[in-house]
Amino acid sequence: MHIGLLSDYVAVDFTCGPALVTVAMKRTLESRGHKVTLVGAAPGPNNRQAPEGSLLFKANDFKAHPGVRVAWPFPLQKSLGKPDFDVIHSHANSLLMHYAPMMRALHGIPCLSTNTIHLPAFAQHLIPDSLYESDRFMSQYEHLAPLVERTFAQVYNGCDGLIVQCDGLAEHWHNRGLTCPVHVIPRPIDVRIFDRPVGRDPFQSNFPRGSRLIVVCRHAREKDIDKVIRLFAEHVLPNHPEASLTLIGDGPEHHHLIELSEELGCYHRCDFVGERPQRDLPDFYAHADVFVYASVSETFGQVVNEALWCGLPVVGANDGLGVSYQVDHEISGLLSKPGRGLMASMGAHVVRLLDNPVERRAMGEAAAARSRARTHPEVVYQAYESAYEQATEHIKLNPPKPRNVRRPGDAMWLLKEHLSPWVWKHMALSAIGSIRNNSYKPSSEVPFDAPPEVIVNRDPDLDRDSMRLSPGSSARSLLRDARSRLSR
Repeated sequence: MHIGLLSDYVAVDFTCGPALVTVAMKRTLESRGHKVTLVGAAPGPNNRQAPEGSLLFKANDFKAHPGVRVAWPFPLQKSLGKPDFDVIHSHANSLLMHYAPMMRALHGIPCLSTNTIHLPAFAQHLIPDSLYESDRFMSQYEHLAPLVERTFAQVYNGCDGLIVQCDGLAEHWHNRGLTCPVHVIPRPIDVRIFDRPVGRDPFQSNFPRGSRLIVVCRHAREKDIDKVIRLFAEHVLPNHPEASLTLIGDGPEHHHLIELSEELGCYHRCDFVGERPQRDLPDFYAHADVFVYASVSETFGQVVNEALWCGLPVVGANDGLGVSYQVDHEISGLLSKPGRGLMASMGAHVVRLLDNPVERRAMGEAAAARSRARTHPEVVYQAYESAYEQATEHIKLNPPKPRNVRRPGDAMWLLKEHLSPWVWKHMALSAIGSIRNNSYKPSSEVPFDAPPEVIVNRDPDLDRDSMRLSPGSSARSLLRDARSRLSR
C-alpha cells in the first residue's frame, strides 16, 4: 500500500511528539511492507531537510511557534494533481489538512485524519502575554474555540475517518459535529529506543535515588510546567528536602521557568537539563522515581507514555484527554482534578509515592504492563492498517461526487470549501502569530530522532534499585505479560 502521510513536521527540528511520531511512522510502516511519502511544508534553509521523494509545498516560518513552517497550496499542480497514493493519512493539524479531503473529492483517494492538538490550548502559542493574562479576553476566547473546532470537524467529515488518540476526544469531536467514522488509536512507542538496555545514572550526584521527580516536555505555556515547579517548591520540598526536580526540554518559557524556580527558592534542587535526543531519555526515566505532569492540553501525551513504558508512575491532572486515558488512577499513577487545588493535590500525591517505595514500584510495574498492552507498535500499527482498510471500504460505500476543476461550478466549490480556507486561515494565523514576541529558537545541534548507540554502559545497580520491568526484555514476552495482567 502506498500511503501519503501528511505532517506539519516533515523533519524533526525540535522535540515534539507529532514530529517524532511522523518519523517513526514512516520507518515502521515501510518495515511492514508499505511505501510512505511524506506530504508537508518545504523546509527552510536553516531547517533539517525532508526525506527524498517527499511532496512539499511552499511554506513560511510560523513565528508564534519557532521551528514550525506553514504550508500553502502552491504550486497548484502539486496541490491539485493526482498523487500515486492508495490512501492518505493526514497527521497535520494546520490547514494543510485540507489536502486529504481535496484528494478524495478530486481523485477518489480514501483518506483519514488524526487529531493531534487540542485547539483551545493551541491558542496559547498565538496570544501576546498581555492578552493571555487577561481573564476577560480568555473567557471570550473560550466561547470562540468551539466555533473554530466546528470548522475542523467539517474538514474531518470530508474524509473517510478520524483517528483520535484517546477516548475523551471521540466524544469531544462528536459534540463538534463530527459524522465520519472514529478510530481510537494511541501513539505507538518507539521500541528501537525505549526497549534498549538502560545505561548509567544521568542524574546529578546530589540528587539521591528514592526522591527524584522528572518532567519531560517542550517548555511552552500550555504544558503548565510552572505548576510543577510550584507544587515542588510549596508541597514536596517541605516534606522531602532531599527531593529533586529534573526538567528535560526547552522552549519559549525556559528562562521564565528558571527565574520562577529562583523566586520560589527551589532552584538548588532543580536541574534544567535542556533538550536531549530521545535516545537519552530511557536512562532518565529508568533512574527517576516519579514523573510529574500538570498539562491539561494533551490529545495523547507522548512523554507520559514513555515514562509509563519505562516503569515510572505518573502524577498528573485528570484532564479527560490523553493523560487520564493513559494513567489508571491508583494503579499506574495518581490523578488530580484540574482547577483550584490542583497543585496541592498533586503535591500530596507526589509525597505519598516518595513516602511509599513499595507502592511506587507496584505502580511502576502496572504502568509498564499497561503501556505495552496499549501502545506496543505491533498493536498500534495493526490498528492503523485496519483503519486504512476501513477507509477504503468507506469510500466505496460513500463515493465522492465526481469533480473536475475545469468545470466552473466544481472550481468554485473547490475554492470555497478548501483552497480559500486553506489560504486565508493560514494568512490569519501567520499575522496573529507575528504579534507575539517570541525570540526562542530551537537548537539545531540536537539529533532529536537519533537512534541509541549499539553499546550502552549498563548500570549494575539498575535492576535492583530502579526498574520494575526491564526495558531490555523481549518485546513479545512483555506484550504477552501485559495482556495477561490486563485480562485478570
